[in-house]
Amino acid sequence: MTQDKITLIVPERILNRLQNCSVASHLQFIAYPNSAYLLQRLRFEKAQLKSADAVFLENDSFGGPLFHLGGELTQSNPALLQLFIMAENQARLVAQAFTQGAFDVVFEPFNPNELEQSLQRLVRFIEHRNRFYQQALNTQTHPDHPVAESPAMRHTLHQLQKIQHTELPVLLIGETGTGKNVLASYVHQHSERKEGPFLTVNCGALSPTLLESELFGYEKGAFTGATQRKAGLLEAAHGGTLFLDEINSASAELQVRLLQFIQERTLLRVGARSEVKVDVRLIFATNQPLRQLVDEGTFREDLYFRLHVFPIEIPPLRERLEDISHLAARFIFKHAPKLGKSVESCGPGVLDALLKYPWPGNIRELENVVQRILLSCQSKRVEVTDLPNELFNTAIQLPNRPLDAHPFFPEHATLQEVECLWIEYSLQKFAGNKQKAAQALGIDPSTLWRKMKLLRPASN
Repeated sequence: MTQDKITLIVPERILNRLQNCSVASHLQFIAYPNSAYLLQRLRFEKAQLKSADAVFLENDSFGGPLFHLGGELTQSNPALLQLFIMAENQARLVAQAFTQGAFDVVFEPFNPNELEQSLQRLVRFIEHRNRFYQQALNTQTHPDHPVAESPAMRHTLHQLQKIQHTELPVLLIGETGTGKNVLASYVHQHSERKEGPFLTVNCGALSPTLLESELFGYEKGAFTGATQRKAGLLEAAHGGTLFLDEINSASAELQVRLLQFIQERTLLRVGARSEVKVDVRLIFATNQPLRQLVDEGTFREDLYFRLHVFPIEIPPLRERLEDISHLAARFIFKHAPKLGKSVESCGPGVLDALLKYPWPGNIRELENVVQRILLSCQSKRVEVTDLPNELFNTAIQLPNRPLDAHPFFPEHATLQEVECLWIEYSLQKFAGNKQKAAQALGIDPSTLWRKMKLLRPASN
């Protein structure tokens, strides 16, 4: 839970009931006797309303239409979450409530469990939104700082902090896409070499010959096309850090040259006759166990011992569940401006789907998925329907958890009433566009048209 209490505006008649809920210790309440009083405060005490996080609204004989009051509150405080109190015979207003931006609807007579669950959802949502805002700030001030809310990642950072002020080689071990480049940069930025260059090379992305010339450089005339001397990455990183990713892909010849460089701190450019002394710190990364490669005869054992001084394991994303929402928020604020989007939060079920998905591609896959989600999102809130198929299928296959989703309908609603209200909600959501509504409902437009004709008597 967050340290700052959540401010909730509530009708006086339900104050005691809310104060007895399990999450009440995380809330502070502002009570109002009726809608007319709330409207008066809206007009003369705007500062207090602007500082509130959420409000319970109800129909009464003092303040006029429920949705009119909600609209005025939204104009005063667009971030204010609204929860509507309705009688069970007002089920037809539920779709309209959510279309107008309601966070939740609770029915009278109150079900204690439903009210409890509604408040729990509210607290979780506001905490999640606050993390979004915090990540927006972090993205501006520390865009490359590793996210480490999970115990596994905190342990990894603690291990990195032990070695960041030394000159020992660093070996990062982790699956593809786990953010090894970010962690290598973190080590560099917190070392005495932070004012020097930080360069990277992927050993698996270049041919052995090209990789050798990229690392060690070459003299003019060393080979066809070498029209002038070129310093390699090891020289270019003098005084700083060079990160060699996928060192497990290095050829046998390159392994020999790297071993010699680590021992002597000198290099010989391709085609040169004299050595050059270089002061550079090396950080290596592998996505395969090097010990296994040594046993298989594809990696030199002497180089393995040179690199394996202080190996650091990078946990895969599936073992960093506490980090997923923070990483997703960071990527949303990173990419939303580039894509012309303004996203502030995620709707019910989105975070659950992110946590349930196994993320075989790790952080890299999460970042790509966030960009796809942003392209699909048409509002300031990401909904489950914005998720790619692999995540959407995960969301709809989540274990049955009563009351985890919004209680759109009263318990006694018939199947026909539920279907009617959901079709009406979908049509309102897409401004009457039957093609989009049918797609969201998972049916053909012709089926939607037929159901609308059959359900019209129920809607009346």
